[in-house]
Amino acid sequence: MKAKTRENTLLVAGILALYVLMVFGIYLMPGDLPSEMVQENGVVENLSAGGHFFFCLILLYLNLTGTVKTGLAPGFFVLLLGLRELDFHERFTAMGMFKIKFFLSPEVPWPEKMVVTLLIAGLLAYGVVYVRQILPGFKKALLNARPWAVSVVCGVACALVSKLVLDGNSGMIAALLPMLENPRVLSGIMEECLELFIPVFFIMALIQYIAFDKFDKNDHFQTG
Repeated sequence: MKAKTRENTLLVAGILALYVLMVFGIYLMPGDLPSEMVQENGVVENLSAGGHFFFCLILLYLNLTGTVKTGLAPGFFVLLLGLRELDFHERFTAMGMFKIKFFLSPEVPWPEKMVVTLLIAGLLAYGVVYVRQILPGFKKALLNARPWAVSVVCGVACALVSKLVLDGNSGMIAALLPMLENPRVLSGIMEECLELFIPVFFIMALIQYIAFDKFDKNDHFQTG
């Protein structure tokens, strides 16, 4: 148990170091390259979306071959994350439907608000049902310091921190690092790079599960 915890800590620390190097590596690029790298439909955002789709393809293949039996839910939700990364949802609505402004703005027709509300409610209900189904096995795996479970938690944590802490919060960066010339650019780089590591952690979780836990009879993550 202690050995697993140490290995997980070292792995997460290594990825954190890679994240820091990536952030400051992009920030120190000359000219407008830092902004261009993390702009809408820029290199980092497209890599992040590509990572989500790559995870879905791997998971689909593993389920079709019987290597794992996760069902459709994990791939479905990660696919939605990838589509959201490309702002795919904004092609069908008057504005981004994941913003409070969407439901309050008079510019958005009521029928559109109702459809989006029902869609989000359905997704949440589906997510709650799935989480309740896998939670006992996942909790056990996490308490046993299984590497794949730790990676899943890290991926979810990246998603939460990027949206709840870093999204549009350049003021916090300016307060913490007052010597920076452009804290807004660094804030954007930190957010986009952190979102890039969401699919990285999820793909790691798949690899770790197949490599170490696939044949463990005490692992109840599979739902098939």
